[in-house]
Amino acid sequence: MAIFTITGATGSVGQAIVNQLLEENHSVRVLSTRKDLTMDGIEVYSWNTDHGTIDLAALEGADHLIHLAGATVSQRWTPKYKQAIMDSRVQGTQLLIDALQKINKGPSSVVSASAIGIYGSDFNNELTETSPAADDFLAAVTKIWESYTQKFESNNCRSVQLRIGIVLDQGAGALGQLEPFVKWGIASPLGSGKQWTSWIHVEDLARMFLFAATQAIPSGPYNAVGPEPLTNKVFTKQLCRALHRPMLFPAVPGFALKLIFGEMATLALMSQKVSPAKITGTGFTFHYTTAVQALEQIYGN
Repeated sequence: MAIFTITGATGSVGQAIVNQLLEENHSVRVLSTRKDLTMDGIEVYSWNTDHGTIDLAALEGADHLIHLAGATVSQRWTPKYKQAIMDSRVQGTQLLIDALQKINKGPSSVVSASAIGIYGSDFNNELTETSPAADDFLAAVTKIWESYTQKFESNNCRSVQLRIGIVLDQGAGALGQLEPFVKWGIASPLGSGKQWTSWIHVEDLARMFLFAATQAIPSGPYNAVGPEPLTNKVFTKQLCRALHRPMLFPAVPGFALKLIFGEMATLALMSQKVSPAKITGTGFTFHYTTAVQALEQIYGN
């Protein structure tokens, strides 16, 4: 049994990781900005990234730290909110770095969330961890975020960044936004529908965080995506089938998405065919290797 400390534990991915840890009988500590938070069988500690305060007891003696905290990117990107997206990642990570310098025994690994948004949009090439970073907002956030989480690495601590794709989890994230339209029978591809979607089942992502924390894989970035990327059109069709609804045509044009969502429409229109070969090369195996398999598990088919 190991001691894990987690930030961002109340989100979809965080909850899946907590459930996986409890299932494996690990000890779980949660760092939360909510002072009233209670979780069964879990020690909850307080931190405040705006005020720079943190309960050091959450980190003292922990074997592994999983760092997920950061403002969601699935909210309209006003100039003010774009700054909040950046600040939440930088301030939270720096607060943890400073805190680890003040304790006697820190973790032997830190596994941090990152995003495949670092690569930008590419319709033609398979993207790997050595692919160049793009020159847009998402890439800038991710590059700076990783530059901070890399500072966790030391002679006694590995620092791994998991570049997460579209997470498949019922009622959350991308599926949470798409499900209502599919159930209403008004789902259709977005933009050209030809853009690549790199996805991962939330349970596989939770297992990957634990794997990266507990196995002696080298520090650095790893793509956290499943082995079967799909075009947006094919993915939408498979989601409709899983929910027993039709897929409508024509596709929603890109300009309409930009009018509705502004710059955030980038999330729906970017194309990313991302390879998980680096993480599978370390011995990690997926339980859900196809989107059909993942969606059938999620929707009970």
